[in-house]
Amino acid sequence: MGFPLARSAVLLLGLVIVATGLQLETALGASRVALVIGNGAYQKVETLPNPPNDATDIAASLGRLGFSVRTLTDARFEDMRRGLIEFGREAREADMAVVFFAGHGMEIGGENWLIPIDAELRNDTDAENEAVSLRAVMLQVANARGLGLVILDACRNNPFAAKMTRSIRTRAVASGLARTEPTDNVLVAYAAKDGTTATDGAGRNSPFTTALLNNLEKPGLEVTFMFRNVRDEVMGATKREQQPFVYGSLSKEAIYLKSPPSTAAAAGAPPAAVPPDELLWSTIRESKVSALFEEFLRRFPNSARAPEARTRLAEAQKATPAQARVALQTPAANAGASGSDTAQAGGLFTGQDAQRVAAIASQHQIPLPQFRINRPDAKVPSDVRRFVGIWATKIAFGGGRGRQTMIIITDVDADRRVVGYWAFGPPTPTTADQNPANSFAFTGRIEGDTLHFENRIANWVITLTVGDNLHVAQQRKDGRTPTANLEAVWRLAERERSAGR
Repeated sequence: MGFPLARSAVLLLGLVIVATGLQLETALGASRVALVIGNGAYQKVETLPNPPNDATDIAASLGRLGFSVRTLTDARFEDMRRGLIEFGREAREADMAVVFFAGHGMEIGGENWLIPIDAELRNDTDAENEAVSLRAVMLQVANARGLGLVILDACRNNPFAAKMTRSIRTRAVASGLARTEPTDNVLVAYAAKDGTTATDGAGRNSPFTTALLNNLEKPGLEVTFMFRNVRDEVMGATKREQQPFVYGSLSKEAIYLKSPPSTAAAAGAPPAAVPPDELLWSTIRESKVSALFEEFLRRFPNSARAPEARTRLAEAQKATPAQARVALQTPAANAGASGSDTAQAGGLFTGQDAQRVAAIASQHQIPLPQFRINRPDAKVPSDVRRFVGIWATKIAFGGGRGRQTMIIITDVDADRRVVGYWAFGPPTPTTADQNPANSFAFTGRIEGDTLHFENRIANWVITLTVGDNLHVAQQRKDGRTPTANLEAVWRLAERERSAGR
């Protein structure tokens, strides 16, 4: 299970090269321009809470990628019109031009419109004078020498459409956006496929913008593959109710928002101002994972940081046995009050199973809680019984950047209620929160193939996939939506089939 520890350290060493690549992206900033608009404070309809946040966060991300960014928040029609004209002039001198819009957008008679906050739109013909057409936006980004990109988080269920008077009875007015056909070097990304609507989200950002922020700054992620990642993350976060879509096609030349390290080096990026050992040390110095310090000493034995690394290694090694002792509890201890390992799940969860689970937990420094797996009543249907079991990550959250995790579901009932434990290992240097490894109990409810529960950190959406593995999406209160896949370690349903019970 999981990455070998040395491989994890190698991944961290990649941050050294990424840091160098970032310097190149900044040097190229003059050839990249962006216009970012977030409209939430609509004057004639209910306000949207997230678009200003979405715009602020996307603007910051594009700025880190070397874009010269013009940001408009709660923009009126005249603000948007002038901003787009000025942006178009800048795009003519740029290699890459990006427009991001979050707010209300709608289709009228096959034409797509982005709506300013002062729009009233009493009639469908008012759009020409009160809104900005997507066609005009595409024309402006097409001025760029390389890539023109329009990203629209604007497919929300639109209140303007319901009250608008149509000049022609057959002329359609829709909340979603119509399909578009960009030309040449232009891509257009919708938060939701044409004819469908997107959710604004309950956190700081919408699900679409959250996924976009998760992927924009990944080095070496070609732009079309980036949007594939965004699509998968949004569909996971919305239980497949919202499907982003990209329109347009590009040439065979790979285009990156953040160049892969090898590309940056080939392009003659300036040498890093900070030595590689110092860059790596700044990444791992607060970690509690001994293997990271071992890898540092192996690669940089003569570094000025080597004595400090040895001290931190000794501290981490002292802590590890204590964590291992928690993780490697005896089967009797895990069995609960009865003290018998055969009591768990009516004897279907054995001492050998407990040792295997403990070994996996120890490998990832996951502190196991004391748990007892109870076999459900015979009245509990099979689709609910499938949720009783133990699963663990092979690749940690966020594509390996987050924590290793184990889910233990101990009880289900005929009302589809669930009791279980969420256990997680120590943070990595790229984990958002740096709290130590821990576990907590949870209660939730099953709906179809999905288990939902909520705590102060996130809404958790856990879906049984093909082969009865788990896909987990955290809809976090801070707006992020990390995901992970967990593989089955032990499943009650499988043991019941094998035992013929």
